[in-house]
Parts: sequence; C-alpha cells; structure tokens
Amino acid sequence: MAFKAFHVVPPDGAPAEQARQRRRSLIGGDLQARRANGSPSELADPDVLDPVFRPSDFEVVRQWCQRDDGKPVVVEIGFQLGEFAAAFCVAQPEVAYLGFEVRKHFCEETAKLLRSKGAENARICLADARPILAEVAAGGRLQEILVFFPDPWWKPRHIKKRLFSEHFVADAHDWLRPGGRLLLKTDVEPYAALGEAVLRAHGGFAVERLADPHAGLPWTLRERRCDLHGYPTWAVSGIRQ
Repeated sequence: MAFKAFHVVPPDGAPAEQARQRRRSLIGGDLQARRANGSPSELADPDVLDPVFRPSDFEVVRQWCQRDDGKPVVVEIGFQLGEFAAAFCVAQPEVAYLGFEVRKHFCEETAKLLRSKGAENARICLADARPILAEVAAGGRLQEILVFFPDPWWKPRHIKKRLFSEHFVADAHDWLRPGGRLLLKTDVEPYAALGEAVLRAHGGFAVERLADPHAGLPWTLRERRCDLHGYPTWAVSGIRQ
C-alpha cells in the first residue's frame, strides 16, 4: 500500500473534537473514565502491575520513572510475549526497563519469562502506556521509548487507533530526556514512512531511518519470523534535541 493511501487522515476539528479523538484512541478510554467506570483485572501474577486501578502499583511506576539513582529508564510500548524484554534486560542490567502491554496473558507470560532469566531490572504494566506516562514521565524522565511492530490499523475508520501520531510524538518529546531516543521498528514500510514523517514534522528530533533494521538490539519474535520468511523490516530513530 502506498504511503499516501496509508497515511490519509481526516482533518483536525475544533480543540474539543481533537481532545475527544485522543481519548477515543486510548485503549479502554482515558484514565479518569476508566477509574470511574471500570474495575481491576484479576491478575494471576503478582509481578504484573495495574497502575490504572491500583494506587500502590501506580506509585511503583512513578518511582521507577522518577528515580534518583541515575539509571536510564527505557520504556517499551507493546512488549507482546516479552522475548525482547528478557534478552534486553539480561544484556543491560544497568538499565531500568518499564514495559507496557494491554493484553493480560502477554503480561503474565512475560513476568514468568523475566523471572526465569533472573532479570530484576524490569517492571511490567497491564495498561495503555500513554495516559500513565503522561502522569509519571512528564518533563524528561525517559532515556528511550521503544515501539516495536505496532498494529498498522489499516482500515480508515481505525486510523485514530494508530500509536504514531503528531500527539504521541509531541508527548514522547516531553517524556524523553535531551538526547533520548524514540525508536520505531516495523515490517510495514508505509508505517516506517509515517513514523519518519511525523517525527520530522515535529521539529524537535534528529530523525534517521537506520541502515540496520534491528538497531543493534536483541531481535523480537516478530523479527525472527520476518527473517525466517524473507520479509524486510525497517527502523526509524528520533533523537530528542
């Protein structure tokens, strides 16, 4: 699919309509609505945090991001089964990893995998990262934000659900420290073009489509599958200026 066709979005409306569209793009709705009308998930693993409904878990996440020990905080949005998370945390024990995933099963499986690898430098959350990070990472708390193989949301009526948007990139710029990186990997070339275009349009990032599609990092399960079947992948890096 051509980039133009993939990237078509409806024009922005009034500020109130823009705010409504942003709320609708969140998984489960915004925090205020979820906390007022929802209830905690029944989690079988005590190492899975629920910062939406459990104040004690939210405090853990806040302290993890607002740490004063100098450890760089790396956030992964959508870690799926956690293959990358486990390899990354073992290889870089000096990093404080924080993962977000909206599927309970993936969270519980990843918690088991991290324990089996002895990775103690990770915390994982059952939550949409965006509203949580808005409360705990504002003002430049993060060293890196990793977005690996996000859902392209192909249908026009689903475009609002795409993670990469001008609003997300603006938020990420606020959450990252100067010199911090927003890294996108995808096997959908139009999504790579979208990510690169949105990053460049913001103006606050040094943007590069990387020659190494793996960005020198452990491979995700998706990358292994793409490699097995001969499918290309792309990586786009944005360094906060």
